[in-house]
Amino acid sequence: MRMRLVAMMTVSGVAASLLTASAAQAAPIVCEPGYKHGAWTSVKRGWKITHAKGYVVPTGGTLSRTVSVTKRAVVTSSREITAGVSYSAAWVVSSLDVNVSGTLAKAGEKTKEKTESVTLNLNKSGTYVAFSGAYTAQGYYKAKTCNSKGTGFTKVGYGKARSWSKTAEGAIKCSQSTKAGSVQRAAKAWCP
Repeated sequence: MRMRLVAMMTVSGVAASLLTASAAQAAPIVCEPGYKHGAWTSVKRGWKITHAKGYVVPTGGTLSRTVSVTKRAVVTSSREITAGVSYSAAWVVSSLDVNVSGTLAKAGEKTKEKTESVTLNLNKSGTYVAFSGAYTAQGYYKAKTCNSKGTGFTKVGYGKARSWSKTAEGAIKCSQSTKAGSVQRAAKAWCP
């Protein structure tokens, strides 16, 4: 009887050791399975002039009318893959949106591709530029997905994305001083 009890204790001890070893070897849970994470670098925000056209108001003259402004650029809400796994443009732009805390245009949307109408009310002589612009956000991403066990990330992909959050239009006198980073400063680059 004593021999049987010792044998049972030995077997139980071995089983407990195996369970302890097995638990020690299990990888810790570090993420929610299927969770996608995007890390962003070199994120820049700024005005991009999409439409611009110069006008001259002669001495003693005025200009009060709606004018057609020439397309200069198109901003597309999109992503470009540079390496690794492909993530959808919708997910990438959404991730950029969270990073810049803005309300960005959805993937696939574009600024106007034709001429833009801008209403001017210029009552002083001088050279002006009528404009329309978009406030853009762009940057480079590294995306990855949590594996099915939640023990690490896989499916790494790299790329860049761009979108915009708001638009503005108007006119600026070319001799007028403007604030750095403003849409007016960006528009002055198109002065004739």
